[in-house]
Amino acid sequence: MSSAARRTVIAVEIDGLDISADMNKYLLQLTYTDNECDKTDDLQISLDDREGIWLTDWLTGDEKGVDLSAVIIQKNWHGDGGDRVLDCGLFSIDSLDGSGPPGAAGIKGTSLPFTSAVRTATHTKAWENIKLSAIAGEIAGKSGLTLMYESSFDPFYDRREQVELSDIVFLQGLCYDAGISLKVASGFIILFDAAEYEQKGAVTTIRRGAADVLSYRLGTSTNDTQYARCHVKYTDPQTGETIEYTYTPRGSDPEKQTLSINERVRTRSEARNLAMRRLRQKNKEEFQAEFTLVGDTRLVAGVTVEVAWYGMFDGKYIIATATHSVTASGYTLQIKLRRVLEGY
Repeated sequence: MSSAARRTVIAVEIDGLDISADMNKYLLQLTYTDNECDKTDDLQISLDDREGIWLTDWLTGDEKGVDLSAVIIQKNWHGDGGDRVLDCGLFSIDSLDGSGPPGAAGIKGTSLPFTSAVRTATHTKAWENIKLSAIAGEIAGKSGLTLMYESSFDPFYDRREQVELSDIVFLQGLCYDAGISLKVASGFIILFDAAEYEQKGAVTTIRRGAADVLSYRLGTSTNDTQYARCHVKYTDPQTGETIEYTYTPRGSDPEKQTLSINERVRTRSEARNLAMRRLRQKNKEEFQAEFTLVGDTRLVAGVTVEVAWYGMFDGKYIIATATHSVTASGYTLQIKLRRVLEGY
């Protein structure tokens, strides 16, 4: 049995060079922000530079655009010499800075560089007779990224027009309409179904009064979040055929309003799928929570947790954003969550 104390360290590489020893020696703060979807992840490192070596000797400016990776390691977590590890992923350095007094140096990386063509170059193109996964695969391929498609739903498009839009903005619009989440991280474009993620087991329970809960904030919103059902209706202008479907989840309040959607669908099955996904998009933000916790490498965007002993806010939640912060004095975590919808 190991007698070593728990502690948190970081392992960092810049352009493949391991600089972990220097990073841990001079570290003021490492902050890793992990988003479930629609926003890029980022990594920020602040370093003690009172000796002037980071800005004058070690950082040259050539680091901008090169790879940056970091791992958070909770040493001896269970008191038996075993570690907990969080691989923050691969980033591209997009800024370097200095400040003082006292002297400090900063390094910031993003999971999708602002200079990336997928983000900056605009295109006009007609996409015809193609599935969402194929569009995403083509965009990923020409951007030097790899597609991970993690959804059983893969909508087919007769025609979609991309008009003076960047590839990532166009793809985000398609994903929103389809009720599919999009994330760019570590060289991957990831499309996934949040509803499927919500069905996974909770990794832990956050209990009121527990020692690892440093602060919390809970809330509900009734603004555009409380719909009992969704009605989809579409009339084909060529044939005059009308397709419609009303989706009502189990246990919904019949007194609440109906969400109405008028978008092209080809079958009642497509209408049902669209109704279900649009209703989820509206209602999923009704219950939200924020916690500041003692650092925990298991808690990342997209995993679920149980919230207990908070009364009306109890239930299963999915993490939308996790911000991990490591300093010389410890490791803390801020998470933003939304409650998992039941009956969908």
